[in-house]
Amino acid sequence: MIRFLAFCLLVLTARAAEPATLRAFVLGDWGWADPEMERRYPVVRQNAELQRAVAKAMAERAARAPIAAVLTTGDNFYPNGVRSADDPRWRTSFEEVYVAPSLQVPWVAALGNHDHDVTAQAELDYASRSKGRWVMPARYYAHHFPAADVRVLVLDACSLSDRWNREFFTVKGQAEAAAQWRWLEAELAKPARWKVVVGHLPLKDHGFHPKEPEYVQRLVPLLERHRVQLYLNGHNHHAEFLREKGVAYVTCGNGADLYREARRGASVSKQAMAAHVSMRRFVGAGSTTSRAGNHRYEVVSERHEDGGRMRLCLSHLLLANESTGRRAEFACCAMHF
Repeated sequence: MIRFLAFCLLVLTARAAEPATLRAFVLGDWGWADPEMERRYPVVRQNAELQRAVAKAMAERAARAPIAAVLTTGDNFYPNGVRSADDPRWRTSFEEVYVAPSLQVPWVAALGNHDHDVTAQAELDYASRSKGRWVMPARYYAHHFPAADVRVLVLDACSLSDRWNREFFTVKGQAEAAAQWRWLEAELAKPARWKVVVGHLPLKDHGFHPKEPEYVQRLVPLLERHRVQLYLNGHNHHAEFLREKGVAYVTCGNGADLYREARRGASVSKQAMAAHVSMRRFVGAGSTTSRAGNHRYEVVSERHEDGGRMRLCLSHLLLANESTGRRAEFACCAMHF
């Protein structure tokens, strides 16, 4: 009996020591649904239909494999953000679209340039009354998933760009930017098994929007120096996966729309062609694997048919530390026409 109890204790201890897995969705550039605007503007109606289709695919996948959170890469509401915590767009573009029980999880949200158009404060105000579903305690902040020891640092990337921040060159703008950079360096220095940085602006992709030189020059060395495993961005409306010097760079900006170049595959420029090719590769069925040191990066895709008009795909980026067994899974919502 004593040996049996000792064996049971050993099994329970081993199971308790198994590394936890974090499953989360990543969604960017998504908030179009608004019945009134859909009646007036065909492009809004088109993008709103795509947003609802992506939401349906997310709900179906999350019902089979529950998720812990949704991470947004910004541009949460088009075309000009929301005006207040009482704006009806919260209901039409968020609550009524992502209504499935499987999606009632914390949405760890970043701000994009469209969210700043009227007032970004509205999204912070809504967070304070959403009972934990909309997470945005500040314009930039840290969010920790303790079970898997995943530390997510959410940037207010547009405030760090002279292109998107109208006050960038003012005394106030410079002081706020300097404070955010200091905060980021301090947060990156804290230990975590997984370090994830979310910012709306791209660092490495081949999309339509150009890079922000100062943002890239300052942020990339920080990610490399502090061994950040994953950087997530939106802004460019396609899906792309790149890996460089141990950092995985994922663009997920097609939660409701693909830029025209990516949608039709037109080779308008080398950048547009590269974006289209990478998007096709990202949403293709099957998987691709690459390694950097002890970390394995695997992209696994599954398709969802929607009325024969398009294919929706949830591409799962699996990050695994092969020496410790720790895993993190991020499902990026992609569309392919």
